[in-house]
Amino acid sequence: AGKWTGPEGLYVIVTPGTEGKIALEMQSDLDTKGSYEGTATADGINFKRGDETLTLKKATGDETGLKYLAGKKNCLMVKSGEGFCRD
Repeated sequence: AGKWTGPEGLYVIVTPGTEGKIALEMQSDLDTKGSYEGTATADGINFKRGDETLTLKKATGDETGLKYLAGKKNCLMVKSGEGFCRD
C-alpha cells in the first residue's frame, strides 16, 4: 500500500479495501489519469482500464524498461514502459 512514482510525474497509489478489493489511483501516462478497482491475485493486482484487463505486479526498475527507474528495487509495473518505484 502507498504511493509509487514514475518519470514525468506519473504515479500509482495503492489502497487496500475489503474482500480482496484494492483501490488504485493512477496517472499512467501524461494523458491518462483515473481510479480503478483492482482484485488481489497471485500475480499481482488485476484491474480494468478502458477495454484492457491489466495486472499491476512487483518488478525492479530494470524490468520496467524505463531508464529513469533503472537500478531501483522496490517497484511495480503494468507493462514494459509503465512502471513506478519507491526510493
